[in-house]
Amino acid sequence: MASIGSLSRAVSGLMANQRALNATAHNLSNVDTQGFVRQQVLFKDSSYVGIGNNFQVGLGTDIQSLRQVRDIFLDRAYRDEAGRLGFYDSKYQAVAELEIVFGEIGGESFSTVLDDLWKSINELSKHPEGLETRGTFVQSATMFINRVNLISNQMNDYQMNLNTQVVDMVKEINGLGDTIHQLNEAICKYEAYGDNANDLRDQRNNALDRLSYLVDITYREDATGKVSVNIEGMNFVSNGRVSHLGLEQAEPNSPMVKPVWKEYDKDLFSFHKEIKPENDNDKGALKGLLLARGTRAANYTDLENAEHYNKNIKPSVVMNAQAQFDKLVNGIVTLINDTLAPNKDGVLDDEAPYGLDGSRGTEIFKRQHYNRYDADGNVIGTDNTDIYTLYTSGNIIVNPAILQDYDKIALSKVNGAIGDNSIIEKLINNWNKPFGALEPGATSQMNFNEYYASFISGLGNTGNLAINMQKNQQIMVNQIDNQRSQLMGVSSDEELGNMMKYQHAYNANAKVVNAIDEMMEHIITRVGIVGR
Repeated sequence: MASIGSLSRAVSGLMANQRALNATAHNLSNVDTQGFVRQQVLFKDSSYVGIGNNFQVGLGTDIQSLRQVRDIFLDRAYRDEAGRLGFYDSKYQAVAELEIVFGEIGGESFSTVLDDLWKSINELSKHPEGLETRGTFVQSATMFINRVNLISNQMNDYQMNLNTQVVDMVKEINGLGDTIHQLNEAICKYEAYGDNANDLRDQRNNALDRLSYLVDITYREDATGKVSVNIEGMNFVSNGRVSHLGLEQAEPNSPMVKPVWKEYDKDLFSFHKEIKPENDNDKGALKGLLLARGTRAANYTDLENAEHYNKNIKPSVVMNAQAQFDKLVNGIVTLINDTLAPNKDGVLDDEAPYGLDGSRGTEIFKRQHYNRYDADGNVIGTDNTDIYTLYTSGNIIVNPAILQDYDKIALSKVNGAIGDNSIIEKLINNWNKPFGALEPGATSQMNFNEYYASFISGLGNTGNLAINMQKNQQIMVNQIDNQRSQLMGVSSDEELGNMMKYQHAYNANAKVVNAIDEMMEHIITRVGIVGR
């Protein structure tokens, strides 16, 4: 009986070390697998039997567990910081794209086009009657408005690109929720029967890592191995189901969309509280995208009310740039038009200047779908609710009448006074006067050149803050991920050492089995001879 007991103990050692070898081989085969966590075998003693009153004999060895070498605190730290990284990634990318649009870092800058327009106005003051100077002025005005419309279209296109990213990101979030739910069910099923589900747990943890980059999440694992996930404090994966996100129009008459909880009938995000690190709400690439994009295309009218601007426009990188740039464009266009074709009491001013052909009231810049005056000579005004009535970026062209006949440029205060430059001098003087501030309520009034320089400087400062936050978060995430990798990653040298250790243990147990087999064969053989 002692030999049989020794044989069973040796066999248990064989089986335990075989499982350890399998685990080591599995680790080595996944050394380059993204998100794989090394698995470790924990041995334990089998049960004991008592012999007499004070002596016990063990029945061999067994596997206590095949565990993942994972630190849940590092996981939580990583996912928390990854959320902030996602937020500032989105913000920085938006600022970087806008800087490219204006070309101040590389390429043809808008400031060059603005300077060319200013120079052409100055040259026009020297020879207001000259066909060449008038042509240069019209050419500069055309280049100016073409560049304005190009920048406006590029910002609008990028805004729609961000909108597409929002749609795709919501789909990805829903897909990750479904994946986590399916893995929950599979893990619970396998582990309920005592099987190993570590590889499925790796897949689920990878899904949680990615989800934490996209949105602010909290999660908890229950006793059955299922993980429940909350997004922005609302149930996302819980009770064996997924609450999917939907999309709705961001605001009336806007092509933009916003994510909503279909089940709870509420918006995914609440922006009532300012988004900043102190409020611990600057997390998630989706939130960063929504803030950067805004809810619609903005224009200069959004700067008329400080409360509206601070609440709805300023938090958005794109909308803020659209509104502030459009204010500059509207200011320049309005100054030139009102100088050459001034209005008074809803009609053309009696003191409006004359063109070389004796005409009056021909504006340089016109709205695409509206003239300056109707058939009765009344001013067709602007309506903030109808963008097509506004002198706004993307809606302005150089007046075709001016393009066809430079003599219609009204520069003479007195009809027939060909060399009169008083109107151009007035335009130059007003150009250099303060026309507005970057933000409503600000006290620092600037002229056009100062305004644009301040606008670009503000955009650059926003970019510097965003990239500094992004870099800091990237460093933080990398440091935590490196700590996780040191703990969870597979080391080839360590696994090869374990393989040798388990192989030697396996061989030792095999030798015990062979020795007992020889002993039993010898005893049986000898007993058989005696009995004969």
